[in-house]
Amino acid sequence: MFCLLLIISVPAVAQYYSTGADPGSIRWRQIKTEKFQLIYPSDFETKSQYLANILEIIARADTQTLHAKMPRIPVIIHQQSATSNGVTVWAPKRIELYPCPPQDSYAEEWLEQLATHEYRHAVQTAKMNKGFTRVLSYLFGEQAPGAVLGLYLPLWFLEGDAVCTETALSRSGRGRLPSFESTLRAQVLEKGTYRYDKAVLGSYRTFIPDQYSLGYFLVAGTRKKYGPQVWDYTLDRVAKLPFIIIPFTSGIKRTTGLSKVKLYKQVLSDLDKEWSDQASGIQYTGMKLLSRPDKKNFSVYAFPLYLNDSVIIAFKESMNDIDRIVRIDAKNKQEKKVFTPGYFEFHSLSYSEGLLLWTESVPDIRWENRDFTRIRIYDMNSHKARFLTGRSRYFAASLSPDGKMVCAVRLSLTNRSSIVILDVNSGNVMKEFDFGNKALAIIPGWDDSNTRLAVVLLTVKGKAMGVIDILSGKYTEYIPPSYHEISGPTFLSGNLIMFSGDYSGIENIYAIDTSTRKIWQVTSAKFGSGAPYFNDDHTKMLYSDYCSDGLMIAETGIDTVKWTPLEQVGDRSIKLYASLVSQEKTNIQDSVRLRNLYKIYESDNYDLIEDSIKGRQFPSRKYSKWLHLFNFHSWAPASIDVNNLMVDPGVSVLSQNVLGTAVASAGYDYNVNEGTGKAFANFSYQGLYPVFDLTFSYGGRSAYYYNSTINEVVPFGWEELNFSGTVSIPWNFTRGKYYRYLTPSVGISMIDVIHYSKTPDFFTEGLIPAMNYKLSFSNTLKSVPKDMYPKWSQQLYFNFRNSPFAGNTLGSIVSGETYLFFPGIFNHHSLWFYGGIQKNTPNPYSNYRFSDFVNYPRGYSGAENTDLISLEFNYKLPLFYPDLSIGSLLYLKRFKLNLFYDMAEGWGDGYRDSYKSTGAELTVDLHLLRFTIPFELGVRGIYFPGAQTTSFEFLYAVRY
Repeated sequence: MFCLLLIISVPAVAQYYSTGADPGSIRWRQIKTEKFQLIYPSDFETKSQYLANILEIIARADTQTLHAKMPRIPVIIHQQSATSNGVTVWAPKRIELYPCPPQDSYAEEWLEQLATHEYRHAVQTAKMNKGFTRVLSYLFGEQAPGAVLGLYLPLWFLEGDAVCTETALSRSGRGRLPSFESTLRAQVLEKGTYRYDKAVLGSYRTFIPDQYSLGYFLVAGTRKKYGPQVWDYTLDRVAKLPFIIIPFTSGIKRTTGLSKVKLYKQVLSDLDKEWSDQASGIQYTGMKLLSRPDKKNFSVYAFPLYLNDSVIIAFKESMNDIDRIVRIDAKNKQEKKVFTPGYFEFHSLSYSEGLLLWTESVPDIRWENRDFTRIRIYDMNSHKARFLTGRSRYFAASLSPDGKMVCAVRLSLTNRSSIVILDVNSGNVMKEFDFGNKALAIIPGWDDSNTRLAVVLLTVKGKAMGVIDILSGKYTEYIPPSYHEISGPTFLSGNLIMFSGDYSGIENIYAIDTSTRKIWQVTSAKFGSGAPYFNDDHTKMLYSDYCSDGLMIAETGIDTVKWTPLEQVGDRSIKLYASLVSQEKTNIQDSVRLRNLYKIYESDNYDLIEDSIKGRQFPSRKYSKWLHLFNFHSWAPASIDVNNLMVDPGVSVLSQNVLGTAVASAGYDYNVNEGTGKAFANFSYQGLYPVFDLTFSYGGRSAYYYNSTINEVVPFGWEELNFSGTVSIPWNFTRGKYYRYLTPSVGISMIDVIHYSKTPDFFTEGLIPAMNYKLSFSNTLKSVPKDMYPKWSQQLYFNFRNSPFAGNTLGSIVSGETYLFFPGIFNHHSLWFYGGIQKNTPNPYSNYRFSDFVNYPRGYSGAENTDLISLEFNYKLPLFYPDLSIGSLLYLKRFKLNLFYDMAEGWGDGYRDSYKSTGAELTVDLHLLRFTIPFELGVRGIYFPGAQTTSFEFLYAVRY
């Protein structure tokens, strides 16, 4: 059982997960339904009532093909965030929703999308709570089913199954989007099928489609061929038999006759044939690529714009570099960096009159679950950037052709949608067109006269497209609501609007004539095209064209004669979702209750709700965060230090409230080395502006001393009571391309040493109080996964500890440390330095002393000096990326080498010591037994110049 505990403790780290804190001023309310407990800010009442009804509908449909007994689940609404996301966690169990709708939303109301997807994750985890895993849950609490799921179920299944569900239970969903399949389809048709390990566990040298896309096609393809019972049975087997090491593969083999890897190959082979058939006979648009595909570096060039006829501006993502805005010479395809934005909201980039404009995500200084989207402008002439707006929620901003105005989508904290017109100089709102709850406005586009805006509206009936007359405020609809995917409307000229659409089963550019409402297909791409932009005389068009090497910039002439009328366009998609729909036999959007909810949703009047068939008005009441500080979710017949992955004999119990602001643990820990035990309790509260941390422990300690009288080493013991309290403020000043953090903290610690009858008299006795002061600061440039370390980073740490109170004292210690990172000789190499200095003034009459803050050179341990200066020099580089599988045992992704030279000088009263070491660290990033958890293993070779000796150390880390 102890070995099993060690296995479970590793993935359990992910289950003790906090998304951060919401502003402490929020007044929380709650709604309890049969299946859910919604906890939400008080001004989100209307949307929460709507969401409660949606969740109850989904709960009845979401377990038809994956059968599970579902407990009541808390659902927390993080209304203050401008992020669009959801998280499902099981220790403690909860669903966290970020309800701000995204601009790239598909044709389904956002809260429906979010709830359907995240509840499926809850079903997956609840399904683990049976058989042997249920027995484990009695021993370990909620961490047991979460740990078994995290250990055995691959990420591609978890996300793929959830995408299948969101697609099958609605008339939209990612599984129906051509753009969603383009990455995997391009890879399979142009580069072939990758090995299973590479496709699932990733690569540093090759772009790999994400686990959502791969997972959807694997899960859906298996369901199409073998039925949904494959996954239902397989998950049952994982829950009941986690001790057989490969229960997931075993379940697949018993239902399909194939191993997990062979099933992967079969599904991809079937897709290859279907996609090849789809591509046959398609006549592709003639075009010229203006960006250079790089087979070794997958790149995305988004929102291409004409600066003039020979120069193009685009936003570029790359595996080799952080996101940039670049300019490209259209003749020789040479690139030059223009500007490095902050956390780019991937909705639009616009240019006019020498100005570039986009929106960036900016975090709140203190609260992790509050952030903003701000409009940023870069002047191409002065090379200066500025924020146009402050703590705003603006999306998809776009400059008017005359460069005087900005249009943007604004979302309120209750998800009310409007389009605002801002002055480009002051940022003041000039006009606003409010859609309320009736629709979400998506990526508006200007006409040449600065008087009209084309806009897509997401309604509860799908996506529509129309035009707003800025002067009159009138909206005219030209494409009625449907579940077709349309986006990015852009005026070509006069009555012609271009936009992206999915009518052919591949995302392409289309045009509509607003005078006749006739639609044509403009481009015919192999894998997908979009984001059209025109030159000044409207004779040429830039657009993004997808291939297996990324999203490229294409240029083509505008010739209306070659356009294909929509009625002649056939849908050639493979429609994998059709089998899912037939298996689920339920569409939540067809329910009578939901259709009535739509009417209420549009009216924003919940007084219309009458009964449970048309929609319920659930009772709501205040939710007290102070009465729900403790939520004991997991326990263990062992002492588990989650942060350090340590397991000792003992017992422990873990608590985390569902708001993620209060974390506590308590138990008994037995120290095998000392042969003593202690009771402990820890508590951290992050719901106020400062963070409060408290720790307590009480128990025995033991040590040895040399007794010269009897010439023996004598063991002795004592009791020790430890208490510490710390107050800190974790500020986040991240702006632009740098992460910036500043955290001051102050704390007090007290140790009460209690002698036994045989404790030596010379050993310290009584209360030892101390004060602790710390200031940490970091400024770090964004990086990419291939980088060893950030190219530029400065990290500073200052510590001071002293004993200012009467009684036993430990003296004082003061230190300063810095980590400095610089670019290496070649890309992804890193040159970095560590420097530290400390002065320790211990009490010579105390057996206790403050621990050192500053590092000693590698290979040294047990040294003690009152004063210390330490320096470390490192050069780290990637050696090669093998992407090598050794059966199912190991998958090797990257070998790395770090060369180091460390030196330190330590001195005290009458002595001076010198420490030097040099050597190398060879490590490898790998996966064991095809588990998702990445490991880093290696060896460190050390040479000590002074002693002229060598030593070796084993290195390991879990990079969860």
